[in-house]
Amino acid sequence: MQSILIVDDMESIHEMLDAVVQPLGYATLFAHNGDEAIATFEKERPDIVLTDIIMEPMDGLELAKKLKAIDPEAIVIMMSGQADEENALSSLKLGAFDFLTKPFKVDQLIAAISRAAALQKAKLQDNEEGGEDSLLGDSPAAEKLKQAVSRAANSATPVLLCGENGTRRQRIASVIHKSRVSEADEGPFISVDCNELGEDKIREQLLGPDSEGGALLEQAEGGTLFIANVEALSIETQRDADKLIRDIKTQTRFIFSTSENLESSVESGAFDDSFYYRISNLSIEIPSLRDQSEDIPLIAKSILASLEMESVSISDQARALLQNYRWAGNYTELKEAIEAAAMQCSDDTINPDDLPEKIRDLTSWSSLADHIEEATREYKKRVLRACHGDSEKAASILGCEPGD
Repeated sequence: MQSILIVDDMESIHEMLDAVVQPLGYATLFAHNGDEAIATFEKERPDIVLTDIIMEPMDGLELAKKLKAIDPEAIVIMMSGQADEENALSSLKLGAFDFLTKPFKVDQLIAAISRAAALQKAKLQDNEEGGEDSLLGDSPAAEKLKQAVSRAANSATPVLLCGENGTRRQRIASVIHKSRVSEADEGPFISVDCNELGEDKIREQLLGPDSEGGALLEQAEGGTLFIANVEALSIETQRDADKLIRDIKTQTRFIFSTSENLESSVESGAFDDSFYYRISNLSIEIPSLRDQSEDIPLIAKSILASLEMESVSISDQARALLQNYRWAGNYTELKEAIEAAAMQCSDDTINPDDLPEKIRDLTSWSSLADHIEEATREYKKRVLRACHGDSEKAASILGCEPGD
């Protein structure tokens, strides 16, 4: 069971937070001061630390600093009755995950814990999946991705990763970060999701109070700052981020990701054109599993290895079903299917009957006409992206009228 360490000098706060945390499925640990918290942390290694700032003799800021020294991956959520900006910024600069102002609403606390849990899950998957396995495969799509990642690794230009949900855009960003050449001392890889963090937090942590750089840039100094789902940013924040990247003096590498067609968003005015062209000069299209179906057996084998089920094999019939399924959820959906099948298969062999019904149900497959229509639509999107949103140029290449 996951655990949360609650640090506060008031017993009533322990009781109140315990009543909120336990129903979420967490075991609770308690400390009344910083020294007690450090001792408990070193012994129990809780998944999340929830601490007050105003404490004696060691305050929460000093505690967070010491916890991060013990474990740089420690997830610390700060609480304070003083709603001043200085405390919030100091917390984030020290690497705190979030800052809550007392009295906060229960749903605010639950939301912060949920975001922390999501981060922890992502890190766990990151460790399980390894690094280079994100580039597995010999298909043309896989080879093209490898070449693009190699070019990006040797450039300081911002990178835009374009791909459907479930294509492991964060893993690709991590591979680019780790592949940078001439880096004797690799800097940190800091990841933030615009959908999860929200507009206000993004502005606060990315831009800072004067729009000249916030805590995220300090944390990522000398390394990589990965900003996922960049399309969720408001136009105002996009413009401020554009100016920040243009003017800032830092060794930090920026990598962005999106599942949207940003060229269309630029044309409609939903995405700032200047910001788009700043982050998209080095754009990488991450293929879906539909584009690399021949690689699926190798990817499935890698998934089994990550589950420590190397002895499990996949029958020819099951392999054919896996390679021909549409995989709307891409790698994420494939991993769930393989894990479920491996857990229930007999004789260490995954057969068709072990796979989810939706994969075995051939009547759910799209018709040839629908398949061609979808493939055509995807190809048009790629050509338009390659033409940087120039619809007339794209139409000329495609041999159709603009807008068709």
